[in-house]
Amino acid sequence: MGYIDREIRRLFGKAINHYGLIADGDRIAVGVSGGKDSMLLLWLLRERLRRIPIKYELVAVHVDPGFDTDSADALESYFVREGFRYEIIRTDFGPRAHGPENKENPCFLCSRLRRSALFKKARDLGCSKIALGHTQDDIIETFWINICYGAEVAAIVPRQEFFGGEITVIRPLALMSTPSVIRMCKSIGLPILPSNCPSADKSQRAELRRMLDELYRKNPKVRGNTFHAMSNVNLEYLPPGLPARGKRGGRRRKPEDEVL
Repeated sequence: MGYIDREIRRLFGKAINHYGLIADGDRIAVGVSGGKDSMLLLWLLRERLRRIPIKYELVAVHVDPGFDTDSADALESYFVREGFRYEIIRTDFGPRAHGPENKENPCFLCSRLRRSALFKKARDLGCSKIALGHTQDDIIETFWINICYGAEVAAIVPRQEFFGGEITVIRPLALMSTPSVIRMCKSIGLPILPSNCPSADKSQRAELRRMLDELYRKNPKVRGNTFHAMSNVNLEYLPPGLPARGKRGGRRRKPEDEVL
């Protein structure tokens, strides 16, 4: 393993320590979709246990959206082969979300249903924390989605408490870019399952991601500058809010929508 591995470990540890994501004795449900981010998250969380003085428990949880059975079966084989404790939740959330009565926003409904199932399973397992594989790019994309489509300045955060602190969602990949995650996955040979969602390349997030990728190609500093801008807000140079002119159309988007 080369330089990228040392940098990934550094950013992983920095996020955990800086944001206070993991403590000794934690039981953590790791949301694993089979994509590159969640697969690397699970691998890094276990690898970290071998190098640090604290201990925590991991349970890999896969909420199968129900487009086919191959993905869930492949993940289960991987969990068994690698010795991970795991839970597979088989559902029909994907086909339901893409049904004729929900053509407007299938991503929102599917994400909402999967998130609810993941939270319930974490409670059943006695897990006080849920680890999700959102990267720096996911945070940046959510930031822009909320500005462009939600008319508010908001994103997702590395640590977020729910139900009065009963469950805490943590995002240990919060400081890692997508390209670095891809390189790390290739370096260690992680099996990555392709997405079988019919809306994978048609969502607002996918459209915005293509726009951001073009900006990053023109100026690599844009990614880091955008991320740091979220914690460097100069309110003196932002206009005050305008009087309300009636309700905005549609449901107000929550920052974490469509990023489970």
